[in-house]
Amino acid sequence: MQLTERIKNCNGCGACEVACKYRCVKMEERDGQIRPLVNENGCNKCNACILFCPLYNPVELPDFEEFFESTEDVRKRKMAPIYRAAMRSAKEGRHTEFAGTLCQIAALKSLRGDKLSDNLILFPVYCDEEQRKSNPACAACRFYK
Repeated sequence: MQLTERIKNCNGCGACEVACKYRCVKMEERDGQIRPLVNENGCNKCNACILFCPLYNPVELPDFEEFFESTEDVRKRKMAPIYRAAMRSAKEGRHTEFAGTLCQIAALKSLRGDKLSDNLILFPVYCDEEQRKSNPACAACRFYK
């Protein structure tokens, strides 16, 4: 069963791709939306993809006073290598900076066991109104208050 059938309003954050130890989840763009595609033949049904989904198992985000603008479309980035690099760097105790939308920050927090370390500095990027109107998942985003 595809993840998007189980997760209402999937926002395409990509936490499921990192969580899958069998590498059966790949994020792909379809109809202008980035969504997970699961190789059902390789899937072991461990449900790690669901367990680390910040929508299925919500995480609380810190209150951010300042949001940043990005010169690139942060929603179109391949997030799996970015999450892995940030988690590895933070785990090693290095000063680590992560810029992303609130759903991407929630995904990173979920992948880190719902914890954020002091050496992980977050730079929230606000999704623009056009993005939030054009994408049903963004319009229903639980992370923007």
